[in-house]
Amino acid sequence: MKNKIIHLGKALVGPGHPCYVIGEIGSNHNRDIDTACKLIKLAKDAGCNAVKLQSYTADGLYSIYAPRISQMDGISKPNETPHELIKRVQMPVGWHRPLKKYADEIGIALCSTPFDESMVDILEDIDIPFYKIASFEITHYPLLKLVAQTGKPVILSTGNSDMADVREAVRVLKKNGCREIALLHCVSNYPAREEDMNLRCIPLLAKEFHLVSGLSDHTEDPLSSIVAVALGASIIEKHITLDKSYPGPDHPFALNPEDLHKLIQMIRRTENVLGVPLKRMQPSETENHRIGRRSIVAKVDIRRGARLTEEMLILKRPGLGLHPKYLARVVGCRATRDIRRDEWVKKDDLQGGFF
Repeated sequence: MKNKIIHLGKALVGPGHPCYVIGEIGSNHNRDIDTACKLIKLAKDAGCNAVKLQSYTADGLYSIYAPRISQMDGISKPNETPHELIKRVQMPVGWHRPLKKYADEIGIALCSTPFDESMVDILEDIDIPFYKIASFEITHYPLLKLVAQTGKPVILSTGNSDMADVREAVRVLKKNGCREIALLHCVSNYPAREEDMNLRCIPLLAKEFHLVSGLSDHTEDPLSSIVAVALGASIIEKHITLDKSYPGPDHPFALNPEDLHKLIQMIRRTENVLGVPLKRMQPSETENHRIGRRSIVAKVDIRRGARLTEEMLILKRPGLGLHPKYLARVVGCRATRDIRRDEWVKKDDLQGGFF
């Protein structure tokens, strides 16, 4: 069974189509709507296919009693709880419509990751073209069910999961009407370490589920994304920022404008050098093919009517004479003209035998 092609907005995504690149805003808007618009414009100008929001509230995401985790060190206030951090960085719900309008105006798809069911209603109201499910929500089955019932494509991240988790999430999505699914390999660490990336999971997911696969990349540079494309990733998602030095949880591992432009260029160059799985001579090789290959050449002067022997012949460049595979058949033929030493032998120069 071949991997399916899916529709993300107006684009066809999957094997044989250009890699679909998503710029993830996350919390890097710094709760300033002008900054959010600048990030959308950055994604557009750099060549991203889509830009992604995160739709959540602290009350819908974390218990107020949730303990701190080590990854909050250096990116949060002292003694700040996860609930307090999220409340401080969450995007105002009222931004969804103006940001969607702005993305439409400049011509880039805008999607989002809902983190609870109430956000699905908001995203449906602005008619986003597809949904993204975060790795941490892979077992949030009521959310998966509701998103699937919209009938829109779903991109599912698979960080901190095993195959059983992925298999069940895909089952829930399909059971509830989702027909277009993509799976993103992901390492849910911020930033993710190169030695943990295990990018060979990308073709594994595609083979196991017969679905479009890709990478949600939380490393600090473009390398993993480029390798992922070489391994067949059809979607790349990467956090973006205006300045990595800004305070906030997502800035340090996001790509700044210069690095985002480089990433898109490198993805397209990677696709260009990958080509297609077909061994063939390229048009640019034509001249070297003719000049650089060997053909059958007269080793000595050969008089018209002479019967050719192996000792009279040699294989030399250029490849303008008979192919070397015909050497045994040429032996025993008679020359139809005088052939000078170092002239290549053609079919019309021979009579008798195979020819």
